[in-house]
Amino acid sequence: MSNLSATLPANEARTNFYQILDEVGSGLRQFTISHRGKPSAVIMSIEEFEGWQETLEIMADKKLVKSIERARKSKAISSKEADKIIGW
Repeated sequence: MSNLSATLPANEARTNFYQILDEVGSGLRQFTISHRGKPSAVIMSIEEFEGWQETLEIMADKKLVKSIERARKSKAISSKEADKIIGW
């Protein structure tokens, strides 16, 4: 298994489960698992999963999204503003 992202049928994923975990653990791989020919699950590293969760939390915060958009449009912000946007 060499690509960064691969799709495997569930029976192949079951057969190679520990190898998949090892490859995902390196942080460089992710796998889509198909069942009956349709994608049904994804296996990725915990770090990547936590990154996706954080992104979704940010996107769900309308106030934060507006602040980020405002910062992008202004192109120059102070470090205090950046810290405020990030929540530090």
